[in-house]
Formats: sequence, structure tokens, C-alpha cells
Amino acid sequence: MNTILLTTQQMVWQIFDEICQIPRPSGKETQIMNYLREFALKHGFLTKTDKAGNIVMIRPGEAPAIALQAHTDMVCEKRNETTHDFEQDAIQTYTEDGWMKAKGTTLGADNGIGMAMALAAMVNYQGNRQLEGLFTVEEETGLTGAAAVEAGFITANTLLNLDSEDENELIVGCAGGCETVGYWKVEETNIPEGMFAIEVSIKGLLGGHSGSDIHLPRANANQILGQFLQQTAQKYPFYLCRIAGGGLHNAIAREANALFVVPYADREHIRIDWNIYIAEQEDKWLVHEPKMRMDLSSKPKQEKAFTPVLTEQIINALCHCKHGVINMSKTIEGVVETSTNLASIKRVDDNLIITTSQRSSFEDQLNALAFETYTLLTECGATAGIHGAYPAWEPKFDTPLLKTAQDAYQQVLGRMPEVKIIHAGLECGLFSKAMPSLSIISFGPTLLGVHSPDERLNIASTNVMSHYLMHLLEKLS
Repeated sequence: MNTILLTTQQMVWQIFDEICQIPRPSGKETQIMNYLREFALKHGFLTKTDKAGNIVMIRPGEAPAIALQAHTDMVCEKRNETTHDFEQDAIQTYTEDGWMKAKGTTLGADNGIGMAMALAAMVNYQGNRQLEGLFTVEEETGLTGAAAVEAGFITANTLLNLDSEDENELIVGCAGGCETVGYWKVEETNIPEGMFAIEVSIKGLLGGHSGSDIHLPRANANQILGQFLQQTAQKYPFYLCRIAGGGLHNAIAREANALFVVPYADREHIRIDWNIYIAEQEDKWLVHEPKMRMDLSSKPKQEKAFTPVLTEQIINALCHCKHGVINMSKTIEGVVETSTNLASIKRVDDNLIITTSQRSSFEDQLNALAFETYTLLTECGATAGIHGAYPAWEPKFDTPLLKTAQDAYQQVLGRMPEVKIIHAGLECGLFSKAMPSLSIISFGPTLLGVHSPDERLNIASTNVMSHYLMHLLEKLS
């Protein structure tokens, strides 16, 4: 391996370690943006910032420029037992069996490793083309930064998106998506005497990315919880006091819990029902969810609960909102065409909020599924809305960029890549809409468990894909 490639790989890991020290939740990327500006100043690069807070870092050179693109925010998920403040604390990384992982939290390699690869490449690039590092904000909460990028913010005619998660693939298209959200005003009532408080929880599910993992056999904690609450409310006098489940709109719910009360005389019947329900769920899911844990515990006396009407509305919404694959592609084997994710339920001040997300390769299917979900939520008493829509990235299989990328891949990895369309959402669709002449591909090192505390980055894959990026830049120069 030549000195430039070795230096680049070493720099990728050094930069990624520095990125892991910087808190960067979506919408709170100030520290990481300051880091990027300091990096540019240190290496003699220029920068400019748009109204959304996106940064372009420019290594001057000859036209036409090549853009290297990554987003700066990360999904902030942690295990219940983990103490971590994503707005203050560094990510605690470690390596195990050839993978880099984080202690009890998401790693943030989505898309921190893309940033690190782009920055290292800009420093070590030996060609004469201008390089433009495009670093966007708030990708994980609705592609907000990418949606604000206007024509002219970059001058490049080629964009390499570094936000893909399988070294075997070159991505040329992706699904569009949106969020459909229901809001209920919290109304409470006094709990009568003689009631017994119980908390149930579902923990330890795999979760994962609601785009790339939605087709896998994975349980949704919100569904499991909702179904038990429904059967309990149908059998006993029942008051729901608290409920929470899931996290971000683009993550499959790993954990959920609820606090409710039933008559004191029925407390043992609930325990029996719960044990039966555990057996049913384990029979269905344990082979796929080996760390699934379902707990029940007694709690102190409660004074207030949601009204019976609100309780019924919330449980009906949880039980009737769809989750999972709606359609597989009829033309491309193995590709999800349309899906929906029952992402979260949470209380925010005086509102209970259920968030779902929909994805599709086709705008009409996306709109129909979002409207179906919107209608269901309103029928369950919610004030509903459809938010954060972003377009699909239409695939092009015959571009000179793709041919060059395939040739470079074969030269570095000794095999041809899979050219794919993915169900996850990428910022590329928004860039393509704003700049129709822009030629785009997406790639990256192998990442597993994205959007969950099981997120892990393959070390060897990162090294080889850093090599690939440098080689591709050389061939494009």
C-alpha cells in the first residue's frame, strides 16, 4: 500500500475519533460545524454556509468540481440502563472482533464515518480537480438541511454521497418518505379507590433502521405493548396512567412501557395474563429477538389517569396503525417498494403524540399510505398532520459516473459491486431535484444495527472503502 493510502486510512480513524468527542444531535450541530470550520482553516480550505446551516468546504482546483457529501447529525439512541447525555457527552467507542462499537449508545458512524472519509480525502487528494465537501444538518429528523440546499451552493457536476452502509453496493436510487403524526390533548381523571398499579415493559429488541431493516423479521415494541393493553382493557376495569415507546421516526421501536391500574382483586389475574402473553410473544419472536425481555412490576398508588375516552383512542391507534412492508417491488427482486413504521408514542407537556413514518419508491403510493394513516389517527380522535416529505431519488443506470465507479471498484476490491436501489431515504433525491444535471452515486463501509445501540462499523471495510474513495477520485480527475 502506498504512503498516501496508508496516511488517508490513518487520518480517517483519527478524524472519526475526534468527531465522536463532539455531541451532535439533530438540530444541535453547532459544535460539529465549528469543528469543520476549524478543520478547513487548519488545512487552507475555504468555507461557506447557507441559511440552513449547511457548510461547503472548498479545496480549490480546476473545474468541474467533485462534491463529497455527508450529514453531520446522528441518531441518539441508548439502552434504558445507559447513562448518557447526547448533548454533553462524548461517544464511548471500543473495538471487538473487527468492529467498532459504542458503549450502550448509537455509535454515530451514520454518518460520522462519511464525514471522516470526506475530510481525509480532501486533505490527501493528489489530483487537480476542485473538491467540495458538502456537510448537511438535520438529516436524521427529516432531511432538513438537504432540502434547503439551492442550486449554486456547490459548483460540482459530480456528487459522491458517503452515507451508504454496505461495502458491496453502489447505490443509484432510493425511496421517498414522510411522517404522519397524531396529537391528543391529555385529559385526566381521578382514579377510584381499590385500584392496584402495574407497570409493564418490553426491552431488548433489535430495532434498527425503518428503511433498510423494515423487511427483516423484527418485533415492534409499540405493537406488542398496544396489543396487551387492548386485551387487558377489554377484560378488566382499567385506567392508563402513562405510556411511552420508541424513539426517532426512522427507527423501529426497541422498547416500550406503560403504567396502568386495575382493581386490587384482579392483580394476580393480570400477572397470569402477562405470563401467557410473554409465552405467546416469545414463541413468535424469540428466534429473531434473542434479547427480548418483558417485565411486569408493582408500582405505588396512582392518583390520576388518562380519561377512558383518551385511553381507548390511544390503544386503538397503537393496535390499528400498520407497521412493516406494504409492497415489495415487482420489477426489482428483493427491494421494498412501500412500507410504514409505527415509530413512537410519547407525552410532551400536555400532548400524547404517536409518530409514524412512510416510505415508497412511488409518490402516489406514498401519498395514499400517508393519507390512510392520517385518516386512522383522526378517526381515533387525534389532530393529525403529514410532515417532512422528501422525494425519491430516481435511479439512472447508464451514467459515465457509474461506469467509472464500477471500474474503480473492481480495480480496488477485485470484484464488481452490486448496483442497487434502497428503501432507506438518502439526501440524494433532494440534491437531484434542486440540481437536475448533478450526477450522483452513494457508497460507504459496512455498518450494521444502524439507528440502535447495536450500531457497529466494520474496521476492514472502512479501510478498503477509504482506499476506494481515493482511487475513484483519481480516476475522476
